[in-house]
Amino acid sequence: MAAAPDPLTPRKSLLFRVLLLLLAASPFLLWEGYTRFFKEPVDLWALTGRRVGANPMASWALADAFSAYRARPGTAGDGKTVNSQGYISTPEIVMPKPAGRTRIVFLGGSSVAGTGRNLGDTETWPWRTVELLRKEMPGMEFDFINGALGGYTSFESFGRLWARIRFLDPDMVILCHGWNEMYYFDRADQMHQWRVLPDGSWSLDRAARATTIYAPLWIDQLLRPSQALSRVRIKLTRALGGEVGRTGDLTADFDHAGLAVWRTNLRQFKALARVLEVDLMVVRQATLIVENLSEGERRRCRYDYHGFDHDAHVAAFAALYDVIDEEIPADQILDLTPLSGKPELFYDHVHPTTAGTAAMARLVADGIRRRLAAAASSEVPGTAEAGEQVAGGREGRSARVTGDGRG
Repeated sequence: MAAAPDPLTPRKSLLFRVLLLLLAASPFLLWEGYTRFFKEPVDLWALTGRRVGANPMASWALADAFSAYRARPGTAGDGKTVNSQGYISTPEIVMPKPAGRTRIVFLGGSSVAGTGRNLGDTETWPWRTVELLRKEMPGMEFDFINGALGGYTSFESFGRLWARIRFLDPDMVILCHGWNEMYYFDRADQMHQWRVLPDGSWSLDRAARATTIYAPLWIDQLLRPSQALSRVRIKLTRALGGEVGRTGDLTADFDHAGLAVWRTNLRQFKALARVLEVDLMVVRQATLIVENLSEGERRRCRYDYHGFDHDAHVAAFAALYDVIDEEIPADQILDLTPLSGKPELFYDHVHPTTAGTAAMARLVADGIRRRLAAAASSEVPGTAEAGEQVAGGREGRSARVTGDGRG
């Protein structure tokens, strides 16, 4: 008769169970180890705005002496590229510029660059604008530079124009700012510290303050110890509109001193355009944010990035437009506000869908085309100074373009 097996002692039973658990967990442990050794670390607490972390722009941007930062050359993903000179969704720029070619520069933030919600190169409204011009004005030759970038305000755009783009021989500048200007609408008295880190330096090595890229979740506390699970959590969660911003309570008004900053910056652009002998057109930016926007649509708008509520944003946009109207001649304004408040044209507060970029390109191309036609016929409305630019221009350059009313 076979002897009965010895029963497991409590100690052996516990050891057996631990071995089974380790065996079951071994795939996860291997995955976790691989992630920690071969992948860039993910700081879930910094990405969800719970503490200051690495600057999220460091993965796609380089520090720049004149515009704070610029895009890293190469592929940006989703059919989006950055050319060798650091301009997003822009074909390689030919230098010297061929004779007879009109070069258009687009300046602005992510809604112009086609980021925030990434759009392919050919889906951005600057690219579509120039394609329309080529189709509808076959007797002229065009190229363009998309000098916009996510997070740019008029400060960064000005630096890029006067220190970089001016040497690429532009003929026309299309300036589109609005939403990003409001980032200083609660700190106008601190503008002497713009793009300055707490230690007095500027770099992309670390963020200036805690920024919320992904909405915090209750489960983060459980996922945070694991790099593998943290990466899965980020991969399965959509970033907050592709922007980085702060969160907090909203006020019922904005700092109106910010409007004086915006006005002065516009005057700087006007003066620089005269010095460079380029034509400046200023866009009244389209936005989803309008007075009677439904509550459902308001949830798509990141008011918290600026720290003031919906009604204050409506007032801020109106005030920005008023400054444009007061500082820029009517024939140099491109009005995109007829598109505002139409949900199908926006992913969120200002970032356009492909339908939105098509509508914007149509309005902008119409405005540019009429200006060019007016210049060609020498029937240029506006000031005598504008007319002199059309007649003269810089040596070796074709007739300057000016004129036309709003698109």
